[in-house]
Amino acid sequence: MGKRFSDSEKKKAEGQFRKREQARAKARAEAEELERQEAKKWEEGARQPNKKKQLEEEKRLQKLQAKQEREAMLSDERESTGRGGKGKLRKA
Repeated sequence: MGKRFSDSEKKKAEGQFRKREQARAKARAEAEELERQEAKKWEEGARQPNKKKQLEEEKRLQKLQAKQEREAMLSDERESTGRGGKGKLRKA
């Protein structure tokens, strides 16, 4: 005798249920992986600084610091010699 429809119906329903559960688990895992990747991008930062601009900024700051040092040395030298600024104009 062959199988009865009522016997195979139960197995078919269980198989379909198992496939649906597997599909849900797979979709959930993919969504979690996408979320993990997005979080990783945010942690790394949006953009990396431009090396050329960074070097230019460092050079500019070095020049500014050197200029300030020169001005400080010049003002110290002027104070030590007694000459400061324009000085007083004398009328003769």
